[in-house]
Amino acid sequence: MVSGLFSGPQPRFYYGWVIVGLCFCNLAVAFGLWYSFSVFYLAVMKDFGWSRGSAASIFSVFVFCNAFTSPLAGRLLDRFGPRLVMPAGAVLLSAALVLVSFTQSLWFFRVSYGILAGVGVSLMGFTTNSALLSRWFERRRGAAVGVAFAGIGIGMMALTPLAERWITAFGWRGAYLCLAGLVAGVIIPLNLFLARPNPQSMGLELEGGGQGNGKKRKQIRWEVEVLDPAWAAKPWTLAAAVRTRPFWLLMLAYCCSSFCYQSTLMHAASAMVDSGLTVQVAAVYLGLVGIFSSGGKVLFGALSDRLGRELTTLLTVCICTLGMLSLIFISPQLAILALTFAFLFGFGYGGATPIYPAAAADLFMGGSFGLIFAVIFLGTGVGGAIGPYVSGLLRDATGSYFLTLSICLVSLWVSIVLLWKSAPGKVRRMVRTQVNPSL
Repeated sequence: MVSGLFSGPQPRFYYGWVIVGLCFCNLAVAFGLWYSFSVFYLAVMKDFGWSRGSAASIFSVFVFCNAFTSPLAGRLLDRFGPRLVMPAGAVLLSAALVLVSFTQSLWFFRVSYGILAGVGVSLMGFTTNSALLSRWFERRRGAAVGVAFAGIGIGMMALTPLAERWITAFGWRGAYLCLAGLVAGVIIPLNLFLARPNPQSMGLELEGGGQGNGKKRKQIRWEVEVLDPAWAAKPWTLAAAVRTRPFWLLMLAYCCSSFCYQSTLMHAASAMVDSGLTVQVAAVYLGLVGIFSSGGKVLFGALSDRLGRELTTLLTVCICTLGMLSLIFISPQLAILALTFAFLFGFGYGGATPIYPAAAADLFMGGSFGLIFAVIFLGTGVGGAIGPYVSGLLRDATGSYFLTLSICLVSLWVSIVLLWKSAPGKVRRMVRTQVNPSL
């Protein structure tokens, strides 16, 4: 058994970092598929002759179902653990993608990709991996989530251009069959072999506290300080959490940020094509968004452990704003702005991604955190479903993405105000401490 290799009085390293690697792979595949829809979007519109609004509605259904089944995913994770829930999600997602390849109508696409694939990604995606990571880490929670969530950017960077090549070689139907095989071949075996629900299941303490004999323990310079002991000591359940103001503020912050991010990522390739770039070049720049977002996740995830979730998110919003302004003003004469968009938006969007789960854990960590965070994540479903659909309708009505991207910027700045007011930094923060390594 894998656990036998790492259990015992003096494990050589903390198994939580294996969990980080596992979550990295889960998220790379799930979100590489998620964001590759932007290139399928162009191919599907060309094949069926659908409007941007109609085609974008498929993605809106996907985001909506993904978020609104996240409470079920969180509850299942709390009850059955990741070794059952993650592979089950992979099986459902793989089957859904096979069905997508047989699509002949808009309603069938909405059911197979929008509903079934959305539920599959929910079981193996953002909420379940966020909850799992939070059970393994406390002192370096932001850093661990940031490293794992870098998989989102790597998957986006790898699968978006790859999907475009598969579409060129096999058509969009054949490309979805290739993705189905990738999901089944990677996610199922990795999670069956490596997933563990928490440190206690392997005889470890939270974030490796049980490792070593004490005399060889390295000096710890940063520790969690509880600023509101009464809040932190509560046995948080969903019923208790929903009666608090921070719960709803964080959900609304998720809604507004998701409106911006999902709209921009869904329509970025289309906006670049409108500005004179080819589909192939747009796919490359969208892939670059993914690789730059990975750097943002690692850097800002770790930085949020030091500066706090609120201030770090403000920095990411400022960077994202500059990136979106670049996208607005791309033209054949200013094609370099596509690279500026990829770098700034990717870096800023990536940096914001791991902060929200870490902020939720700062506020509501406990035995029901998987379910609590899943319900908070419903905000993503609302914003992420409305945003891409409305953006497509506005593009059809106005002939450009200027109004759409302007609305997205407003929504993004509203999100940082809401996150700040939820005040995770008033419950827990990181402080520098001096620890005698001989103790």
